[in-house]
This record gives sequence, structure tokens and C-alpha cells, in this order.
Amino acid sequence: MKVTIIGGAGGMGRWFAVFFKQNSVEVRIVDKSPRTKEIADEMGVQSLKVDILKAMRGEVEIKEDIVDTDVLLVSVPINITGRVIECVGPEMHDGSLLMDITSVKKAPIETMGRFTNEDVEILGTHPLFGPTTKSMRGQTIIFVPLRKGHLYEKIDAMFKKNGAKIEILTAEEHDEIMSVIQGLTHFILLSFGITLKNLDFDVENARKFMSPMYEIIMDFVGRLLHQDPHLYAMIQTNFEMGKIHETFLAVANRLYELVSAGKVDEFIEEMREAKDHYGDTERAVIDSDRVIEEKINQNLFLERKEKEK
Repeated sequence: MKVTIIGGAGGMGRWFAVFFKQNSVEVRIVDKSPRTKEIADEMGVQSLKVDILKAMRGEVEIKEDIVDTDVLLVSVPINITGRVIECVGPEMHDGSLLMDITSVKKAPIETMGRFTNEDVEILGTHPLFGPTTKSMRGQTIIFVPLRKGHLYEKIDAMFKKNGAKIEILTAEEHDEIMSVIQGLTHFILLSFGITLKNLDFDVENARKFMSPMYEIIMDFVGRLLHQDPHLYAMIQTNFEMGKIHETFLAVANRLYELVSAGKVDEFIEEMREAKDHYGDTERAVIDSDRVIEEKINQNLFLERKEKEK
């Protein structure tokens, strides 16, 4: 099987290039980066010298060697995914597979369906992990298949063989769920991080006063702030986040008003109702206790290492 990755010199593009190579797949990468050939050589894969940006603008034609592939994987920023698909889709050969790994699914799936013929397989995917992940084992990948065939079956089998947990959704279901799981979570954590900045709060100095639980929360805030801000801006602006943002801000304002007015009973009632809706909070405590225990063990290990210096 031959896989060509557009955006193969980027973080996730590289991850999948290495993954496919490790699974005995012939891999080629295409990217706007001037280091594309160097990066390809480091990974032991091929590089194709194509100006994909000019092709998207219609200044040059898509070269045959890009679409001379079994699987064409689009791994580019959300805001240009559609234009890349519009550019390469009509050139895809019958029996090949076009797939993407974009965080948003509705628009890419619609575009792939519109700009390819009926004999091209289409698979939208959303890997719920980042480029620092060591392997696919235990990771969730959402599949949004539009046209399935033998190449879809090969990708599905390969991912599962490597330990991935595959979940099947429609594009609409995916975007509705992810607008909360990703969109709302990111929005809250980013708001937390920006609030720390606006308060001029000294995070590092405060760490020695934090219990492991609060240290873990701070770590997740820092983890998010460490990522590509363009990606997170694209997630916020490409999901339908209006109602979610409005609901969150209304809740935050409601709690602020209750606290300001000293309405303890009403605050308690809000928390109780949220707990009832949440469901199995006991399991959440047990699972998070394991994470906290691991954090304690890590801190103790680091303290021992520091004393040994």
C-alpha cells in the first residue's frame, strides 16, 4: 500500500508518516516547508517536490505523482483543508482513498464528497491525540466514513492492530460532541490561563502550595498554552460554539452573582443539580485518585533525584 501525506512535514503529518512506515507502508510526503526533503530523509520516507500552495491557487496543475497513490491523507490546518481537498479531490483515481485528520468533520466530509467521484473511497478521521504521543495503543480515533471499500478495511485493521480504539460517528454527531469535549474544555482552560496572566499570578512560585490535584489542573492549563495557538483558534472558530460559549458565560455569571450576594443555599443547589446530571461522580473520584497518586509518586521521585545531585 502507498500513502501520500499532504502536510507531511508538520507535527501530525510526521507522526502518521512514521506510523505508516513502521507498518510496512510506502510513504511519500508533500509540504510547503523548505525542509520537507530533509525531514523526509530523517524519517526514511520519500518527498515530492510540489508547490501545493500554488496548486491551490490554480497557478500550477496537480502533478500526477501526488495522486498516484492508494491513500491520500490531508494533514493541513483547518482553515485550508477545504481548499486542499478541492484541489486534489477531482484528480483522485478510482479505487483510491481520500482521508483527512482534521479536528472538525462536517465541512471536510462534505467537501471530499463533492469534489471526488463515486469510485473514490472517503474516510474522515479525528485522532484524539497529538504529535507527542508515543504510539496508537489505547488512543481513540474517530472514523467518519462516507464511502467504504477495501482500503478503508486496511486502514481500519491497521489502526486496530496497533491498539487504537475506533469510534464511528457521522460528521454531524462528531462536531456536536467535540464542540463540548474539545471546544468547551479548551475554552475553559484557555480562560484559566489568560486569567492567571491578567492577575499576574506567579504559577511557579505557587506550585509548592498546591496539592497534587491542583498541580495536575495547572499542568493541563500549561499543556494547552504550550500548543499551537492557531490550531486552537481554528477549533473555536470552526465548531458551532455560539450557544456553548453563551451557556458557559451565563453559568459563570450566575455563580458570580450567587457568591457576590452570599446566596450559599442557591450555590449548593446549583452544584447538586450539576452532580445529578453528571452521573457517575464516584467513578470520576476513583479514576482521578489514580491520576493524583501517579502525580504524587512522580513528585517523590523527582525530589529524590534532586537530593542525589
